[in-house]
Amino acid sequence: MRVLSSLIETTSTLQIHSLMIDSRIPSFKAIFFAIKGLSYDGHKFVDQAIHNGAIVIVHSQPLTKQEGTLYIHVDDVVETLSQVAQRFYDNPSHQLSMYGVTGTNGKSSVTALIKQLVASFESCGVIGTIHASYKDVVLPTQLTTPDLVTINHYLSTMVKEGVQSCAMEVSSIGLDQRRTLGIDFDVVIFTNLTHDHLDYHGDMKQYFIAKAKLFSQIKPEGLCIINIDDPYGLKMVDECNSAVIKVGESSLANVVLSNIKTYSTHTTFDLDDTLKQEKVSITTNLIAGFNVMNLALALVSVVHHANKSYVDFLELTPHLSQVLGRMHRIDEGQDYDVIVDFAHTPDGFTQIFEYASKMTHGRLLTVFGSAGQRDTLKRKVFGQLADQMCDMIVLTEDDPRDEDVISICHDIAQGIQDTPYVIISDRVQAIRQAITLCKKGDCLLILGKGCETMIARAYEKSDYVGDHIVASAAIKERLKMKEEEKT
Repeated sequence: MRVLSSLIETTSTLQIHSLMIDSRIPSFKAIFFAIKGLSYDGHKFVDQAIHNGAIVIVHSQPLTKQEGTLYIHVDDVVETLSQVAQRFYDNPSHQLSMYGVTGTNGKSSVTALIKQLVASFESCGVIGTIHASYKDVVLPTQLTTPDLVTINHYLSTMVKEGVQSCAMEVSSIGLDQRRTLGIDFDVVIFTNLTHDHLDYHGDMKQYFIAKAKLFSQIKPEGLCIINIDDPYGLKMVDECNSAVIKVGESSLANVVLSNIKTYSTHTTFDLDDTLKQEKVSITTNLIAGFNVMNLALALVSVVHHANKSYVDFLELTPHLSQVLGRMHRIDEGQDYDVIVDFAHTPDGFTQIFEYASKMTHGRLLTVFGSAGQRDTLKRKVFGQLADQMCDMIVLTEDDPRDEDVISICHDIAQGIQDTPYVIISDRVQAIRQAITLCKKGDCLLILGKGCETMIARAYEKSDYVGDHIVASAAIKERLKMKEEEKT
């Protein structure tokens, strides 16, 4: 609870118990912020907000006023929300070491790795696509980067529970919609930039501009960690408003990665940090070449911000917890490989296909779809990539929303010329069928959703157990059937 005059410029002493940005959700003695978005204008829902508990309305456009409600006109509702949310929750991001990670791919992996590395010396939370969590607490997230009220609420809860750091995924759409405005990041990290969200941004230039906001807006005493092996990396260096550390195999890097060797169960590489004058050989249980960069970015961020040595983490890197839904190997004792991954971009598909083709002695099979009402241009590209690299393709649903699953699959199939494929609209049945097709030595890739527990269908989200659970159960069932056939 806060006195209104402590949150916003006014003489009112109203007691404020909550902040409201969704007029549909009942709240008690709330301030409602009438935000004008792409699809909805909060000014049109002020009456509903008042009905659901708003006693103060912050707005930027003229309104018909109701008696008994306080109206505060501002030039920028989002900027005011940022300031009020920080004050309401006691500026939690200023009380934590904040790591912000942005990029097309790798955000969830890097934040999860930062959490594990930091947890070796202090408590660390995480906010992102999979969930928000700290200690033994897991909180739901509807978006990769939640709204300003949710972010500040979660960070405040972490502070109260004695958490000292937080690693947070920062999406391009979240940056464009200013959902992190006012968050006090100490370290910001760039993973890569590839084809994605172009239905929202329009083109790669605008996509880059959105990502760059995280680096141009960081405080001068902050730290920017950049993957310069990505073509957009060096461009991002020019956008940084604070000290920069360049990471990559390139000779232009401050932290040089070399001698990278990938195996089916682990990866090794050398890391030479010319700024700290440390050179170490790292072994990790993480698989695939792209995880070398993910781990390197996490290590460099933590080592430099927390003033640690790479040696402090050498015993930890071989035993990192598997990032759920990211290169998640399903092992139930079967004689073929099954990997679940969140890959949902052409670059993500390319990297995982290339890794699997090198590691697999048998056939490469895959199950995937493409999201409805999202970037339709990449559908045919998905088909082309799978056609080039795979021996069998199963097309299925992946958050179809109000689009027809079969139609989406046909869009993908336009890129398939030579590889046998089948369309099975129900994702559970598609995975189960793909498991039955696997032979000894094969590798099955289940792509697109990772461990997500919802499927967006026809304007609503349906519960889903997750690809990893479906695959595990199907493998066990098949193994059981084989044992029964022997007896």
